[in-house]
Amino acid sequence: MNAAARIVSTHVTGHGLVLPAEPVDASRALAVVHARYLAACCQRFLGVAPRLPVSLRATHGQIVPLVRQALTRQQRSLLACFASPTVSTPLQCVELRDDLESFAARIDTAAAEMMPHLLLEMALRRLLPDDASVLWEHGAPRLASLSIGGELIPPDGATGLRFTAGHVVAIAGGAELGRLPLDLEALQGARADDPRGFRFAQRYWRTGNVTRFATIDHNPIAEFEAHPEKAGNHIDLGGRSAPEWIAVLDESFALIERFMPGEFAEMGMMLHEIIPVGYHDVRHLSASYREAVGTVYLTLHPNVMTMTEALIHEFQHNKFNVSAHSVEYLTNAFHPRYKSPVRPDPRPLWGILLAVHAFLPVAELYRRMRDGGHPWAARPEFDQRLSEIDLKNHEGMEMLRGHAQLTSAGRAMFDDLEALERRHMAERTARGLENTPTEIHLA
Repeated sequence: MNAAARIVSTHVTGHGLVLPAEPVDASRALAVVHARYLAACCQRFLGVAPRLPVSLRATHGQIVPLVRQALTRQQRSLLACFASPTVSTPLQCVELRDDLESFAARIDTAAAEMMPHLLLEMALRRLLPDDASVLWEHGAPRLASLSIGGELIPPDGATGLRFTAGHVVAIAGGAELGRLPLDLEALQGARADDPRGFRFAQRYWRTGNVTRFATIDHNPIAEFEAHPEKAGNHIDLGGRSAPEWIAVLDESFALIERFMPGEFAEMGMMLHEIIPVGYHDVRHLSASYREAVGTVYLTLHPNVMTMTEALIHEFQHNKFNVSAHSVEYLTNAFHPRYKSPVRPDPRPLWGILLAVHAFLPVAELYRRMRDGGHPWAARPEFDQRLSEIDLKNHEGMEMLRGHAQLTSAGRAMFDDLEALERRHMAERTARGLENTPTEIHLA
């Protein structure tokens, strides 16, 4: 059994995946499932050849021994390569190619470009042997990495790339067009206006001291949309500048860091990038994908509290999604469908469990801000919004209590959710507030 297989076999109980214990999360439940996910990604890459176009399989065969060697020597660093959205997201989407025919071409392109991106991540971490030289002859894609804050644009006319332990080389036929040392100073110093060599373009900006704001996306299914009121998630700053986005996000993350420090610490481990998908001053739309762990899609809203809700909501979805790669929570997850407390369309119980897993922590944020004396808690709309969230959470939990067929891991997670909900409901009772939702759908 290799190192990745050993990590994948780690037992996951289902506890500790709603909110971490504070001030110290001794269980590190999210860290465990995230490590399992990265190890599973590594295993998937090692065995993905049959799913790749025939023309790519030989190059994949050259990369596999390098991955195996690095896994043996520097396991943690190698698995970190699979945390990169340029690697893990395309890799996860390969499995969807046959089911999403309209996205097949995009998935094929992303799967091909995944390999030079993996080589870049390995080279940046000094994981390629000194004598390694891997030729990528299937085009010269732009190479993006969170580690360097942007993307490398190969020189004009390049038809391939060569990766060594210390350099990335652009080639055309047998000629070398450009060579760039793989160190941060050289990478970021590549001139943006020089077509004769590699150029650097910033695409990621540090945000909230915890993640990055991104104007590039490597998710080939980002235009796939399940929400009835949305039409995909293409990059769109909504007519606002990147600094405007970052300023609002910084305020939101400051609230999370102050009032939800455990959640903030988890974000530092697993929230890799925020993708802008427009501006709306009336409502807010956000999204995440099971295949894109660590990525959140957000519209910009002028209300910082609305943005903060969305960040917690979508990060909770990421936590749920990454854990669902390891365990099953429901035996009746997708059929039948029920009236949802938070969506206009009927939802499977999986979606309702996702909703309460996201919104119970949001309700907890409101309470901590109120109890901590934050001035916004004195606004009438603050209590009104908290009450609305509470009753929707209770409605969703009632639906799950009435219909969910939980696995042992699902029962463990539901126990954590129920403990949080009962505390919230008990507090409402103590304040003389009504706990009965306006409509409970148990039929």
